[in-house]
Amino acid sequence: MGKLANGSAVQAYYVEEVVGEIPDTPAWKPIRFVSEGLTPNINQIDTAEMNQTRQRPPSRGGTYSVAGDIAVELSFRSFDDLIQAAMQGDWTANVLKIGKVERTFAILERHTDIGVDYVYRGCRVSTMAISSPLNAPVGITFGMMGTKAAKFTVPVGSTYLPATATDIMITTNLALTEGGVSVAYATEWSVSLDNGMEALFALGSREAFDISNGVAKVTGSMSAYLVDPVLWDKVLNETATSHTIQFTEGADSYTLELPKVRYTQGQKQVSGPGAIIPQYTVSAGYDDALATTMMITRTGV
Repeated sequence: MGKLANGSAVQAYYVEEVVGEIPDTPAWKPIRFVSEGLTPNINQIDTAEMNQTRQRPPSRGGTYSVAGDIAVELSFRSFDDLIQAAMQGDWTANVLKIGKVERTFAILERHTDIGVDYVYRGCRVSTMAISSPLNAPVGITFGMMGTKAAKFTVPVGSTYLPATATDIMITTNLALTEGGVSVAYATEWSVSLDNGMEALFALGSREAFDISNGVAKVTGSMSAYLVDPVLWDKVLNETATSHTIQFTEGADSYTLELPKVRYTQGQKQVSGPGAIIPQYTVSAGYDDALATTMMITRTGV
């Protein structure tokens, strides 16, 4: 029996593709991941043929695309390439807005204990979810969508860049403002960007022909103690507001702004003598003044 593969021995890297191809001498960048689950999402083909045995042969594997999540804990400058790809913009003077620039990556998955490498090609960041629960690291989940998965021989001349050494950002070191007013009584905040991507297929090929881009949609949620009627009144009156949250570690920070927000749903339940914590469903829209639905500003070395 061969050696057993363990998650502790898995290393994940990425390199941006050039015109859809891996560079001849790629400089692989490491991913400081919590979990990684890229896999071929295969469509099944079944026969409708009738035969004398009243039994059918095994199904066939049809077209497929690559799909899966890469979950990380936010640390400064560790994931700026992936965040930029999700936003489809460019870091300009350390400011990032939603744009239309599609980037593709090759994701390298190295099983160092059994000496096997796999590569996932044509990978886009289809979705990005940022979560900040109580007493926890700030989490980001990158939902990836790609065109091809294969066993891989790493090109001669490949180099491996060192991982960043910055500390993770935690939710005790953040500041949240709503409508320009500090909210020091929130218990949860999250936001999700969905680029509306879809795998496209063509005759004669199993792997996806391409990935289509869609409309960027930003939604989120917030939970906060009921301390006054301000937030709940905005649910009842469909009042426009804004959210700004700053994640900080030492002198480094990311500030995320949703300049045009409405609460599309609210849930306020009294189930006992304890604190009442309403939950708010957030819908963010395009803001003419900032020319974006979501903006991220980074500050640090």
